[in-house]
Formats: sequence, C-alpha cells, structure tokens
Amino acid sequence: MVHLEKRTRLWIWVGTGILIILVFIIGYNRDYRFRNNFTIGKVGTLTVTLPLPDTFVYVDETEKAKTTKENETVVIKLSPRTHSVITSHIGYYPWTKQITIPSDENIILSPIFVSVNASGMIITNNDSDYWKIRDMVERYKLPTKESPITSDDKTTIIWLYDNAIMATVGSTTTTVIQPDTIIRNIAFYKDRSDAVIFSTYTAIYVIEIAKGDSQNFFPIYKGTSPSFIKVDPNFIYVKDGANLMQVVI
Repeated sequence: MVHLEKRTRLWIWVGTGILIILVFIIGYNRDYRFRNNFTIGKVGTLTVTLPLPDTFVYVDETEKAKTTKENETVVIKLSPRTHSVITSHIGYYPWTKQITIPSDENIILSPIFVSVNASGMIITNNDSDYWKIRDMVERYKLPTKESPITSDDKTTIIWLYDNAIMATVGSTTTTVIQPDTIIRNIAFYKDRSDAVIFSTYTAIYVIEIAKGDSQNFFPIYKGTSPSFIKVDPNFIYVKDGANLMQVVI
C-alpha cells in the first residue's frame, strides 16, 4: 500500500512536470517570453531603416541583420525586455541604443550615420557664391527662447540659454548639453527633429536630443575654431579661420 502511494505521488510529480514543460513549449511557440520582471509577455519587433548597404545590426552583441541595399528596412523579432542595439558600417561611428521592447509592440529606430572622416569641398574666393556664403556664416545669430529654431516636422524647437542647448518636445523641455566651451552655432541635424548639430571650441558635433541610457554624440568636423550654417539637409557651410568649406553631414 505504501509502495503504491509512493508510485502515485511520483506519477503526479512526473505528470505535473510534463504539463509545465508542455505549457512552456506551447507558450514559446506562440511567441510568449519572460520580461525583465519575470512576468510573461509576447514577442515584439524592432524596425530599423538603414541608409547604407553592408550595415550590420547587432542586438545584445549578436549579429541580427546585414543590409544589402540603400534605405533598407530591417524588422527583428525580440523578446519583451531590455536590449542593447548597435548599428555598424565601415568608415562610420557605431551607433548604440538601449531599448525596452513592450509586449506585442513595435519599436522604430532611426540611427545616425556620421563618417569618421569628414568629406566635402573647399570653397575658394573664385566661387561666385563665396562672399554670400561667408557673409551668411559670419552674420549667424544664435536662437533664443523668444526666437527658437523649429524642426521641419514642427514637433521640436531648440534654442540656446546660458550656453546650454535647450529643446522642447511637446510640453517637455530638456537641456541637451551644456559644455564648458562657448557654443557658436546650433541647428537640427539633417531634416530630423531628434538630433542637433553644434559648434564649440575646435569642432562641430551632432548629439541626440533624448538622453536616456545612450545619448549618441559624434564629431562631424574637427578644425581650429569652426563656425557653420545649415542651408541644406545634407551639408553645412563651415568657416574655419580663412577656410570656407562645404561639409557633408
């Protein structure tokens, strides 16, 4: 009788174990995963549009995708928890971002691609637009709270206050950066509303507005004491000492 009871309990434990395993298998096949707090959530997706072919996407240090054409959109299924994302292309600074995938939802990322080596061309005083461009750079005035710069999509404004770049998105105002060296110029990066170009000391930089866990920050141009003006989404005019240049961004 005792032996029978032991066997019965054993079969109950075995049956319970098999049932738990089956539940996990069924849940996994239906895209359910553990979240950061060990609750259950459904797999979400990460969508990234990448302008350059041969760009690698790494998630949690594992290669997940490689683009084969320009402006390719990559969709990656990810568990509903925190992940580290890196995009990498030869000749460009790697872009990183910490993200948390919500259960059964999609996160869209737009990485910034900045070349390690600045490219462009020198504008000489033989160019018909030389003096016009030089005059625009020299007459540049920093935006103020009363007269800010508005992004193309009208969602964000930026201005300078006490040598700090300020940004308002919706009803939220944040300090993007406040360096020790004097800021000479600011503008939105390309036609985006989530990143800012600024010049200070010996360089021109791009920095993301949102701080979070990974606020990307890259040099665009390094020189002596550059100032710039942006009149096109794809390049800036830079005056650095006696030199006037068009620099690709």
